[in-house]
Amino acid sequence: MESIDYNLDLFEAMLDEIEDFLLSVDIFWPLAKRAKPDSPPYPRLSTGGLLMTQDESLAQETEMNSDQKARYANLQSQWKRILNKWRSALGRKSEQEMGMRLNLWRAYLSDLEEGNASHFDYHRETRNRVQFTRLRTLTASNSKTLKLEKTMRSLDARLLNLTIASKFIWDDRLRETYPEREFGFLYRQPREISK
Repeated sequence: MESIDYNLDLFEAMLDEIEDFLLSVDIFWPLAKRAKPDSPPYPRLSTGGLLMTQDESLAQETEMNSDQKARYANLQSQWKRILNKWRSALGRKSEQEMGMRLNLWRAYLSDLEEGNASHFDYHRETRNRVQFTRLRTLTASNSKTLKLEKTMRSLDARLLNLTIASKFIWDDRLRETYPEREFGFLYRQPREISK
């Protein structure tokens, strides 16, 4: 997990450009604002990426100083205004991204089944699975999202055969944000598969 200031800066940069992003056809939007020179570069804006950045900031809230808490509260208020104004556009964009995240997760599981993926890959690739779940909170229930969910459930069944129970695999501060009952794949790790 990145630093508090990095996540707040990124959250702010994403919110500053979200309206242009929502009016575009892109699923990934290159941010005009750049990270500070001593920080990792910013990822492209996506709805799933924004939700995960928000999740990380929430997990860091107890560690924030008073200025950071005030900034975080302002960003949350801004996000709520955007949600109210752009709910339909966010839903459409989220639905598109859900399909992409599902395909990336399915490809990774195939690599895992074939023994072409490492434990490190699992730690990183679960971001696609988390984002799928988070994106679902912004979409309407329709035939497309229900079909995506059904496909993901079948992938989750495949995952059970490829993994074993584990302690939470990400930064422990995120455990409350991603409870096991909803994000069980973050409490598993790949079993050793011989080629």
